[in-house]
Amino acid sequence: MPWPAFPFPAPTQLPAHAPAVNWRRRGQAGAVLLLVLLGHGWLIGPVHQPMGRAPEHTPAIQLVTLPPAEAPQLSPQTTTAEAESPAPPPPAAPQQLPAAPEPFAPPDTRRSPPDAPIDWTAGPLAPEAVAGTQSVPPDEAASAPTAPVPGTVASAQASDDGGGRPPIYTTQRPEQSFKLDYRIERGDDAGTGQLSYELRTGGVFTVRFSGEVKGKAVTDWVSRGFFNAAGFAPQRMVERNRGVETRAVNFQREEGVITFSSSSRAFALYPGAQDRTSVLLQLVAIAQAEPGGLRAGQRIRMQVAGLRGAVDEWTFDVVGDERVEPNGTPIPVVHLQREPTQPYDQRVEVWLAREAGHLPVGLRFTQVPGRGSEAYWLTSPLPAPAPASAASTGRP
Repeated sequence: MPWPAFPFPAPTQLPAHAPAVNWRRRGQAGAVLLLVLLGHGWLIGPVHQPMGRAPEHTPAIQLVTLPPAEAPQLSPQTTTAEAESPAPPPPAAPQQLPAAPEPFAPPDTRRSPPDAPIDWTAGPLAPEAVAGTQSVPPDEAASAPTAPVPGTVASAQASDDGGGRPPIYTTQRPEQSFKLDYRIERGDDAGTGQLSYELRTGGVFTVRFSGEVKGKAVTDWVSRGFFNAAGFAPQRMVERNRGVETRAVNFQREEGVITFSSSSRAFALYPGAQDRTSVLLQLVAIAQAEPGGLRAGQRIRMQVAGLRGAVDEWTFDVVGDERVEPNGTPIPVVHLQREPTQPYDQRVEVWLAREAGHLPVGLRFTQVPGRGSEAYWLTSPLPAPAPASAASTGRP
């Protein structure tokens, strides 16, 4: 069978230059293999150095120096070899990590509650139980051997040097109980008020000053006490709301302090000290005992305690004689006025009937600064004056 025709020579008929062609192909294949190996080497090289780059900074080596161990004490039984052999180093203490900082807590700005609620109706307290109480002498008016001698308003004013203690005035207390009714004028509103005085056996008194406007109580104060060389000596005054005592001021004369149920403050008690109710009767007693009556230009100083934990000196200036008609009948009066000594205090005005035991015919309280005022004008007849009694010189 004849051989098929091929485009290349038969295997047995290789050309003479065939070996040269094979070596050239082998050289080309070797070059390709070398390039492949170099490429693989370039790719495998970054395994130990990421991105094929050396680190910019050589990591620092931290050296820890351990404190030298104390040399062991050799005993007679210890051999030289054992002594020369180095002791094994102590195990390194585990590194203490810093404690995590405590979370920030904002300061507690809330007020701590009081140890005990305030007892608004509490009675007198012992001086050592009252915060801020200072050691003060007892009320001289309650001590007969050393009681100062009372004087008239004129003599007291002549010798008054304006010191811390107000003068002691000669007083003449009302010898019969009374009850006075008033008409209250409070802006455009009107109401009714009352001032009552009750004298009991043994010289114990009770004074109540109350007022009501449009069916709502505006004032209800009750003061109780006795009499001494300085006149009215209140022991306790209370403020009432619908018959219930809400606040009180206490005159602890044996200890010489004034204390309050609504405050832990305490003040020195001076002879002749009054509360805001008894001060009205003290003015009556001073005016009734003054020979010839009060005259314009005279001045009366008194220590007056309120219900909110404050004690001030009230100075009443005698304005002069006037004539008023509170109930349609002209009444000769003497006008006294007290000016406030601090902002948001009260101006107090009193009109005392000259021919009726100097009982108060009119009262007016004005807030300063401000225009609001509250006036009390007498509507009931004045009681007939009782027989004059001797001026107060001590307890009855």
